[in-house]
Amino acid sequence: MGCCMSKSVKIQSAQQITKRTMAAEDDFVEDVVCQDSDIKEKEMKILDLKGEGDILLIRQNGKLNAIGTKCSHYGAPLENSALGDGRVVCQWHGACFNLANGDIEDFPGLDSLPCYQVTVENNNVKVRARKSELKTNKRMKAMVKRDPNNNQHFVIIGGGPSGAICVETLRQEGFRGKITLIAKENYYPYDRVMINKAMDSEMSNIQLRKAEFYNEHDIDVKKNCEAVAVDTEEKKVELRNGSSVNYDALYIATGCEARRAPIPGK
Repeated sequence: MGCCMSKSVKIQSAQQITKRTMAAEDDFVEDVVCQDSDIKEKEMKILDLKGEGDILLIRQNGKLNAIGTKCSHYGAPLENSALGDGRVVCQWHGACFNLANGDIEDFPGLDSLPCYQVTVENNNVKVRARKSELKTNKRMKAMVKRDPNNNQHFVIIGGGPSGAICVETLRQEGFRGKITLIAKENYYPYDRVMINKAMDSEMSNIQLRKAEFYNEHDIDVKKNCEAVAVDTEEKKVELRNGSSVNYDALYIATGCEARRAPIPGK
């Protein structure tokens, strides 16, 4: 029996599929970076990948892994950092990255490192990498989308790095409910350390994430909004403006306040 197909249905030709596949392949680069015998146990080497960028090749327990070369926090070179059990620890501020997948496991920092495919054939170590990741040297963990039918509400008090990491981790770990971040200042979470390192920096340059990030992942950031009390029985956060926010789960990350020296001046 025959099958009738509507004229509006498009059938992709083999040529179209081939073009798309070739375009996808153009996003990657693959080449031999060294000989297997060139890298010793517990050694880390920065190697060039066909002129497209550098990779950090690491041998541990006989296995080779290739990840990004610089810490995603402040860009410290990882070649001379500490090599732990299955992870590398940045020498500057202690950010920790998994060797097998590049995931960030300890902070500071938000982004993970790219992880590249490594194969060994006839003593040749071949690495395959996405060109864009070689340039950025960082990647963001995958996050789930907000489910409008999920009414669970997670509230975070505090617009500092801890609060920023919390909202991202919730989406990364599969929380699809509502997320609200209450920030006392009229800014999205920013890198406070950079204030005294680059005092002429624009706020937009030291924000941990842009406004588009929070919009894309359905994270409600209430800026210029101060929490003044928490009613744990009613599960409610009282705000300075007289309103309140109900919650199912609450994370308090208000941090600390700098002590002022008891001397005249500002």
